[in-house]
Amino acid sequence: MNDDRLLIAEDDLDMARLLAEIATEAGFSTQMVHNGADAVAALRASPPDVLLTDLCLPAPGGLELLRLARELDGQTEVIMITGYATVNDAVEGFKAGLHDLVTKPFNTDQVLALLQRLKTYLLHRRRSEQLSTRLAHLENASRQPVMQSHAARHCLDLVQQVAPLDVPVLLLGESGTGKGVLAQHIHQISPRRDGLFFELNCAAVAETLVENELFGHEKGAYTGAGERKRGLLELANGGTLLLDEINSTSLEIQAKLLHFMQNRSLLRVGGDRPITVDVRLLVASNEDLAGLVEQGRFRRDLYYRLNVFPVALPPLRERREDILPLAEGFLVDYAVRYASPARRFSPDALSLLTNYDWPGNIRELENIVQRAVILAHEEQVDKAHLPHELAAGGSSQAIVALALNADASLADVEACWIKQMLARCSGNKADAARRLGIDVSTLHRKLRQATNIDDKQTNIKGQV
Repeated sequence: MNDDRLLIAEDDLDMARLLAEIATEAGFSTQMVHNGADAVAALRASPPDVLLTDLCLPAPGGLELLRLARELDGQTEVIMITGYATVNDAVEGFKAGLHDLVTKPFNTDQVLALLQRLKTYLLHRRRSEQLSTRLAHLENASRQPVMQSHAARHCLDLVQQVAPLDVPVLLLGESGTGKGVLAQHIHQISPRRDGLFFELNCAAVAETLVENELFGHEKGAYTGAGERKRGLLELANGGTLLLDEINSTSLEIQAKLLHFMQNRSLLRVGGDRPITVDVRLLVASNEDLAGLVEQGRFRRDLYYRLNVFPVALPPLRERREDILPLAEGFLVDYAVRYASPARRFSPDALSLLTNYDWPGNIRELENIVQRAVILAHEEQVDKAHLPHELAAGGSSQAIVALALNADASLADVEACWIKQMLARCSGNKADAARRLGIDVSTLHRKLRQATNIDDKQTNIKGQV
């Protein structure tokens, strides 16, 4: 069933039928009238979503109908078709709120494409209006995962099955794919929903402090430990703890986590009394843990403990159906936060958003929408409010030449790409990390790994 209604006001019967066929193919339900008076009656009876009118109609003409349509319902979009338009007519039309002007003779494919774009725009506007009714609840509500694509829905189905069961869940995927949001969703639909949810990004904390954050410490455990501190494992007792980027933890921390999972008890740093806690662990990784096990960087026994129920989140470029609803949600969220008038994206902005490959995934999308809301000073966010790289980097087919040998390893490729990105960002690590879709702390760690790779290669060359 077509939800969007389009009124055609055209005195040429054959032309009206042709336009109706094109509009139906674009997904509109259509109504035809053949003079200005009937058009006025139809507009007053029930304003359509779109008015498609000839400029030169038996009175009143197209410009008068445009003004009336916008007066009756400011949401009605108007397209004018004419073979006699003057510059003044066009100026007057666009001043009055004309959406677009089509000149006769026209190409039917171009008109179809125009109506299809307008159909998408109306769908977006309707979603924005629905989201606006929920504005009062946004600040207190936890963010819900947006998963309308088939690949993402599969992930959501998996977590809905495992959420009621008190087993660990391993969330896998590139940085910024929404693993943290999905973890919160698991907590919210689990029997532990009344408990607390905590999250620790293991890569964002200095390696020497991860143990303290997780297990806490006793008073006097080390210099500066003036008071006893409970760690996140204790604080989350009865609830859920997400360990994000667990792939960045040291083997020592991994051993302590394994002991905790086996015994459900912990020792604070400097303590000698085991403390039993009841917490559900969710873990996330932006690297393949099985590969890290083979490299000796992750404990095999801990991996088996964590890999009970793995869920792999696809990158945003593989779930394009989610880009629009995600962008809309961020738009409403930040518009409220910054008291901005921004409420919708222009068709051009929508096209840029949906065709970009989003190497930084959902996190990159959120940051760009946040910036656009700050820049926009009216209801519509246009392409001018979006970064130029969206237009320049939309294609996933771009080939980047890397200075690598034919037998380069995956680690070599990653190290080379990071160095190229740093060069493109003039050495700005924060900018490079954003473009790569990782945290700055993760970038620093990967740079250290890249340096080790260079040192090894240098040693090999020296030996040769």
